[in-house]
Amino acid sequence: MSNLLPPNSTKLEKALAKQADRITAIPVGIAALHHVDHCPVPYLPWLAWSLRVEFWDANGSEAQKRQAIWDGRTFNLSRGTANALHYALQQVTPTYQLLAWHQLTPKGMPFTFTVQLPQTQLYSINDIQTIHTAVNAAKSARDLYSVQARIFTDSTVAVAGAAREGQRVRLSTLD
Repeated sequence: MSNLLPPNSTKLEKALAKQADRITAIPVGIAALHHVDHCPVPYLPWLAWSLRVEFWDANGSEAQKRQAIWDGRTFNLSRGTANALHYALQQVTPTYQLLAWHQLTPKGMPFTFTVQLPQTQLYSINDIQTIHTAVNAAKSARDLYSVQARIFTDSTVAVAGAAREGQRVRLSTLD
């Protein structure tokens, strides 16, 4: 605790001094924690979170993590634009076609678009969910979209039946 406090200091003043000592004992400066190039590696996920980085690979190298934070800044500036959609889709799938409403035949509703994935490739439900997550991160709030893809899934079909036997009785209070 700080030696600058007078002997008659209150409990609140002593508690504040104790907290200030804890803050000054942190080995990393606050300014370094907010700079991509100077932030220690263990704190990079927190920096990415604070800067709203959408595409984070926890298993990536230090250079990849720092680059993701730099890219995240640029991405955040362009959210809601076609460039942001292209960037987001490139992170999850290498081939796609993005069609705006006026490029569709017949023309679609304004502020809609379609993400067309190659029909030669099969996608899993998890792949489609990842694509939806990326598009939702990049699109404008007013935009509506659809994803066209060939999907495969494993499922089990169960058929069940039931029979009921009985007699129907009708009760009435009328004479």
